[in-house]
Amino acid sequence: MGRQDLADVLDGEMLRRPLPTAAVTALVAWLNGAGARYAVGTGGHAVEYVPAHWSAIEPWPARLAERACAQICTVSRERVVAAVRETLAREDWAEALVASYVWGQGRTGYGPYRLKEILGTSGVGDVLAQAGHAFREEGAVGAYRVLNGAVQGLGPAFFTKYLYFLDAGMDGAGAENSIHGL
Repeated sequence: MGRQDLADVLDGEMLRRPLPTAAVTALVAWLNGAGARYAVGTGGHAVEYVPAHWSAIEPWPARLAERACAQICTVSRERVVAAVRETLAREDWAEALVASYVWGQGRTGYGPYRLKEILGTSGVGDVLAQAGHAFREEGAVGAYRVLNGAVQGLGPAFFTKYLYFLDAGMDGAGAENSIHGL
């Protein structure tokens, strides 16, 4: 049994065991106090990145800082959603991947190298487009099936971030079974 199988078993078990009333009460208290910024979602959550480290990446979303900047910048979920929304209007699926990948990698040093390898893979644009269209027609599960194993180097750890931001960028225009509804 692999790690994902074990994680799936754990998820199933957790779904069968609802939180105790005391835990729910504590969570509500936290959301009304120190956790208030999370009560309406995590859109403001920001990740640090250094745009200059991503200078070899094309296409580059206009909503992200200029790649000439060698200082630490931040990008929030809200900004990535806005960038993805703009790319969806043009069906620039690769640019949507770039925005979500930068957010997912942050300041990790190997992120730009890995993304350049992924974007250089033959047929990646077609696969990303197929996944985007599948998301609109079939929802998250259909898009997951398209992406799973289709692009070397782009595994579930990052293509699910891509799907998350596609879902948010589509404003519910995708199929009923969006990521937020699973």
